[in-house]
Amino acid sequence: MPPFRPSQEPARSIHDAFQLEARKRKGREAEVWIAAELEAVFEAARLAAGQNGLRPLSMDEIKSAERYARGSADYGAKWAYTVVDAMRQPSQRAV
Repeated sequence: MPPFRPSQEPARSIHDAFQLEARKRKGREAEVWIAAELEAVFEAARLAAGQNGLRPLSMDEIKSAERYARGSADYGAKWAYTVVDAMRQPSQRAV
């Protein structure tokens, strides 16, 4: 098992979706692989929310979680854990 791979769901599935897409970076323009990775995490989080009774996130929330994880040695895991934490929180919509 890779050292930073989450051991529990739903973080593991979200991390795995990111890793699967990240393997396709070579030969792609940065904008393309960034968008594809965001979409992969968004879709995995959407599926995980439905399966686990958690709040589905918007793409903006997925992007925010990615920005938070940047620079971490465990970037993919940090991103997945941040997404799951956000899914467990009530929506931050303005009133």
